[in-house]
Amino acid sequence: MNLFSGIIVSFKQDSLWSWFVCGLTTLCVILTIGFSSALGVLLPVFMNSFGENRESTAWVASIIHGVHLILGPVMGAFLNKFGFRVTTKVGCLLCSLGVTLGSFASTIYMLYFTFSIPFAMGQSLVFVSEAIIVNNYFDKRKSFALGLVTSGQGLGTMILSPSLQAAVDVLEWRNTFRVFGGLLAVSSLTGVILHQSPSLQERNMNCSSKKWSWNLSLFKNSTILVLVTTAVAYMFSRLVPYVHLMKHCDDLGILADKGSTIYMVIGIFASLGRIGGGFLCDLKFVNSRLLLQAAIFIMAASTMLLTLAKTYFGVFTYAIFFSSADGLMITSMIVEILKAVKEDEKASAVGLLMLFSGISALIGPPLSGLMADTFGNYFVAFIVAGGVGVVGSLL
Repeated sequence: MNLFSGIIVSFKQDSLWSWFVCGLTTLCVILTIGFSSALGVLLPVFMNSFGENRESTAWVASIIHGVHLILGPVMGAFLNKFGFRVTTKVGCLLCSLGVTLGSFASTIYMLYFTFSIPFAMGQSLVFVSEAIIVNNYFDKRKSFALGLVTSGQGLGTMILSPSLQAAVDVLEWRNTFRVFGGLLAVSSLTGVILHQSPSLQERNMNCSSKKWSWNLSLFKNSTILVLVTTAVAYMFSRLVPYVHLMKHCDDLGILADKGSTIYMVIGIFASLGRIGGGFLCDLKFVNSRLLLQAAIFIMAASTMLLTLAKTYFGVFTYAIFFSSADGLMITSMIVEILKAVKEDEKASAVGLLMLFSGISALIGPPLSGLMADTFGNYFVAFIVAGGVGVVGSLL
């Protein structure tokens, strides 16, 4: 395997080295995707700093989630051409650049271009790599390892939500962004331990022969089409709470420090859900497709029921159900998409899933913000978001 000095050494799947790589990949996910998932705690901060409404401010996080998914096919092609090491390092560095430049934004619209778009590009590179890295390093415990890696989003939400709130209280959000930019730059060094699988190395031995590949034949796969349609529905539903829950807590009179602990709860149970989902999907008697549908239904239905929660305890209870189902859903979806295609189609399949789910991710949170601005609260926004998810669970 290519290590720090470029020396080639051997490795075995499901080995201690595989778990070490799994841990470092999870760290990258925590600092990138976990960070963007924790941005909801900063929604009131951005609103006050720039004097904007819910809709305009929601675009900050929505652009990240939407663009990073829409760029999936492009980043999948980038991965096919340049490999895991370059993809991971460039991804972390782009995220670092985004938060650093964003700290100097003077308007919310400037923040879209200086922070959201560069961060989305970097996050997309990290996201498209994670599932394929696990696929190459694991065989027997592949789904469980995938659950651990994808739990990075939940762990990031759990760790970074209260950390961001505390840092902003002390440093102000601009200095907090600059500090985090440095952490992301350092995290790019994790990419040096990654390698390409033997099959990819043999196929891509001549660098000049590598091509930017978009596998359009995947549209002929009926399983892929159903999964993509399902993803469009669930992504619209799942991102609305991540972006708007902190402001909803503020509207209910829940203090900011308590609101940030709700995001921490979401992170904890989302992580447990992802790891548990990976464990369950490794069991032969578990149908990962049915697990996916059940998880989407619970997640979406709980968001509709959130309209009944008027206290901290009620929102806290919602967070447990929502995040547990969200965790199960993410892992089982990736397992299903990887099962549906051949080895050389996996990166393209993940990219295709990202592309279409990114469209709804881009639209969902701002549309919900517009509804909340129009009606004065989040009742209609949460009903619509949950309803779309329920429909998706029935596909």
